[in-house]
Amino acid sequence: MNLDIFHRIGLTLQVLKSALSAGVAWYVASFISHSQHPFFAALGAILTVQVTVAHSIHKATQRVIGIIGGVIISIMIGHWLNPSPESILLVVLLGMAFATALHLKPEAISQVGVSSILVLAFGNTQGYAIDRVIETMIGCIIAIFLNVIFIPPNPIPETEKQVLHLSKYACTVLTNLAKAYREQALRVDDIPYVQELVDETQKSYQAVLLSHQSLRYSPLLYNQRARVLTLSKVIERFESITIQIRGIARSLVDMSREPQPNIELIEAMMSTSTCVGLIASLELLHSNDLIEKMDASTKDAIAKQNMCLSKLKDIESLELLRNLGSILTDLNRILVEIDGSAKIVASEFQLPKK
Repeated sequence: MNLDIFHRIGLTLQVLKSALSAGVAWYVASFISHSQHPFFAALGAILTVQVTVAHSIHKATQRVIGIIGGVIISIMIGHWLNPSPESILLVVLLGMAFATALHLKPEAISQVGVSSILVLAFGNTQGYAIDRVIETMIGCIIAIFLNVIFIPPNPIPETEKQVLHLSKYACTVLTNLAKAYREQALRVDDIPYVQELVDETQKSYQAVLLSHQSLRYSPLLYNQRARVLTLSKVIERFESITIQIRGIARSLVDMSREPQPNIELIEAMMSTSTCVGLIASLELLHSNDLIEKMDASTKDAIAKQNMCLSKLKDIESLELLRNLGSILTDLNRILVEIDGSAKIVASEFQLPKK
């Protein structure tokens, strides 16, 4: 059966988990809490179910901390004040200010305010404050448990797509820089895609970090450990490559004042960009064809960079020499990262590095 049908009508996995967690939490809390309607257990479960187990644990922790803080504040003030606009203002002000002073997360701070109001309003009901804490903890625990054992969320496939996209995007950015320099159309305001590359790299880093957290809290995903380690290595390489591309862009802007573009440099950049576009595919997809293609592309990039380097002796402008040297250094550092990636994959395939 095609799951897209269920997704179209809103029956996603997270919705199903939220509903199941709410029902189970209500059922369990009804045996423990004094309340005949333990809706705080169901509410806690719904708010705890997140896309990943790591996020669920974070959400549950902040919610429980906020509830306990709100209960304490309200009990302390409730001895002297009855519910009124003034007392509500005071209890929320003190509760949220205290939580902020303790540098709690925004989720916990807002939860302190909500719990303060509810406990102040219904605190006279026997056992209300304690039941509220117990019910919420039950809901949070059940939501986390079900998120772990019931089709645990696996962000790794989406992370791999993000990293593969980053590799191709970095290739595109370096290619566009070479083309813009060739056409003498490179200006600071004309290269926003360099900043977009930085943003894409950060986005990919966060996706890999999320995969790490999911692996830590999801025993059923432990067999994905090798994939996550590979993703971590790839994103480390691209953090370095992104820095080099930013440096290249700055130097190219300075060189745009030269009357003629350096043809050898353009060819070196284009050939290096081809290698950049292959890194993620090489490490994540693993194939002999990719290894051979990367090997050929790397040799071509080295030859083009060396050709550009050999032409430096004919340049008299010190400023141009400085900028060209800086760019060639950055291009070489990119190849160092690429070579490290190729050696790892070749060794895993037990193939000699050509």
